[in-house]
Amino acid sequence: MTIKTQPLHGVFSASLLALLFSASSVAETTRDRTSQLEEVVVSGEFRSVDQLALANSVTVIDQQLIDNREAKNLEDLLNLAPNVNYSAGASRGRFIQIRGIGERSQFVAPVNPSVGVILDGIDFTGLGTGVMALDTAQVEIFRGPQGTLYGANALAGMINVVGNRPSDEIEFSVRGGAGNYGSYDLGATVSAPLSKAVGWRLAAMKNSSDGYVENAYLQRNNTNNIDERSLRNQFTFTPSEQLDLSLTSYYIDIDNGYDAFSLDNNRSTLSDEPGHDRQTSWAHALQADYSGMAFADVFALASYADSDTEYGYDEDWAFREICAADSDCGYWQYSTTDNYERENTNGSVDLRLLSKQQQSGLRWAVGWYYRDQSVDLNRTYKNNDPDDDFYSPISNPDISLYTSEYRTRSTALYGQVDIPLTTALVLVAGLRGEDFQADFSDSDNAVFEPNENLWGGKLALEYTAADDTLVYGLISRGYKAGGFNPDPSLDEDVKTFATESMLNYEIGVKGLWLDSTLSLQLAGFYQQRDDIQVKQSRAYAEDGVIDFVDFLDNAAAGANYGIETELNWASSDQLDWFASLALLETEYQDFINLSHVDRDNDTGEGYDMSGRAQAHAPGFQYFAGLHYRFTAPFFARFEVEGKDTFYFSESHNEQSEAYTLMNARIGYQINRASIALWVKNISDETVETRGFYFSHDFGNDPRKLYAPEPYTQKGAPRTFGVSMSYQF
Repeated sequence: MTIKTQPLHGVFSASLLALLFSASSVAETTRDRTSQLEEVVVSGEFRSVDQLALANSVTVIDQQLIDNREAKNLEDLLNLAPNVNYSAGASRGRFIQIRGIGERSQFVAPVNPSVGVILDGIDFTGLGTGVMALDTAQVEIFRGPQGTLYGANALAGMINVVGNRPSDEIEFSVRGGAGNYGSYDLGATVSAPLSKAVGWRLAAMKNSSDGYVENAYLQRNNTNNIDERSLRNQFTFTPSEQLDLSLTSYYIDIDNGYDAFSLDNNRSTLSDEPGHDRQTSWAHALQADYSGMAFADVFALASYADSDTEYGYDEDWAFREICAADSDCGYWQYSTTDNYERENTNGSVDLRLLSKQQQSGLRWAVGWYYRDQSVDLNRTYKNNDPDDDFYSPISNPDISLYTSEYRTRSTALYGQVDIPLTTALVLVAGLRGEDFQADFSDSDNAVFEPNENLWGGKLALEYTAADDTLVYGLISRGYKAGGFNPDPSLDEDVKTFATESMLNYEIGVKGLWLDSTLSLQLAGFYQQRDDIQVKQSRAYAEDGVIDFVDFLDNAAAGANYGIETELNWASSDQLDWFASLALLETEYQDFINLSHVDRDNDTGEGYDMSGRAQAHAPGFQYFAGLHYRFTAPFFARFEVEGKDTFYFSESHNEQSEAYTLMNARIGYQINRASIALWVKNISDETVETRGFYFSHDFGNDPRKLYAPEPYTQKGAPRTFGVSMSYQF
């Protein structure tokens, strides 16, 4: 069913307007209260800077909000930021979209990401499943191209995850929780100064759940389970007043199930070979900050990550006995599994000179960056019915192996200068030049060796009013390297695709008002995209067998534009209000999609998608709520969040359902102990996180003789539980 996007969702408008009206009705007139909002410092820029003094759209999620959210993974935090969406495609939402831009899946072909993920200085781009909320101080979500500082992996934006540093005194804390669907989590942190110059912090976490899917065939309720462990260790060294060093290490071990798609489009599957989503990572970052030179400070960061991932699934979603042997259904039925193992090693070095901090005057920063990444793939595609002579989708009816090696190297020079034009007006100019090289080879004898010179940057004008209100205008340019499609069945005209670039125009206002009790961020943006990289698919028949090949191509152009606002209000010592709203419009320009399926007018010819909204770009998104602290050591929290409909893909017109979720948390906190009861998705709404439509007159249900129909992956239903923590 195709659902038309509405300009405003009724439930959303009623909920948010009621919330804001209620907030205004309880406003206090006194200005001498103690409830003031704390300054929020962003660390993902050249220098640490107040969030409300930064000419950029950024959401900061602090540790208190992470705890209130009962977040265990980065996925649990993404809906808090305006215009941020994700596609599951695995056990977690590892494919992230910002302002409607970002990948939604990966199989054989290499992917150049649109949204980067940095974990304590370590590049975890494309490995978002492994980013857990372990000992996290804050998560910074930058929206819009970050081409000056982060380069090719930040066309749409960047997510910077910052962990806690060692404390000045000995601290030890434990936390745990349990909930429905067999879920539980355990965590512990120890922090201590080992000497006047050395600090140490160690944190460990385990998160487990049976998952929300029941496998009716295997009679199991844990085939889509969560089993995650993470360890974080950090040493800090301060050998002198001018030198600060830190060494941060991570060990991540994930062994999740993947049994998410059902032939009946619900949370009851029939697969006989449930899949998995695994990751093991060792990662390290060494950072040095030196302030001993007279004219500039030095920043140096070296990082290395080694990750082994394995992603596999039951391709037919069924068991062999689902059809009677003498029926038409049994004649057509197939049984296959697909598995992808990747070894991903990633090393980088970043060196910067930063001019000395001054109250006024010109400021500058220059840097050099090098990154070397290798991804080795082993794909195993298996036919579990080798005696079936009719359906043999691979040359060897038992098993097919495919391997590839992909290495990329990026070298960049970048810089930024802040020029004060008056005491209140500052011009900011940044530029980055990047040399991108890649080497690819595979077992099908495909070889690609692209080499590109890329550039990005920004030009911003910042005006700070007398009441510390920032008004800014920004033009920024981002880019994403071109690539190739290695599948040998593809024609030469789609073997390669071009580099994508984007110009982002943005105006905004930020401020802290009402005696520092009300903060507001408001931004409007228009993004012009050129050579948009879009995923398409083609079907071909060989020996009576239909097979599908996904590939990346370029749409000529597109536009993404909208409004984002975030509000926090400490209306009294007991009551805090918070709200965010994002409105987004997207469209393709001059794009003929040869793989598109229009079920109402399927002519087999190319489909003109000009003017249609882009995939995973909901028209609106919102998050709002309140946090109340009673006179006694009790607290209560209520949240409402939701999204508009959005297209799942460029290859068809299927859309998600719009939704509104309500969450609540009540708790008791005294001294260093706390206990809380929580419930998410109170009304048990169905949320669709990924979807597709089997095209070319081929479905996936043998009981329906493979008639085409849409399928969706479901998000979490209603969940509830208890959490406890104690700090010694």
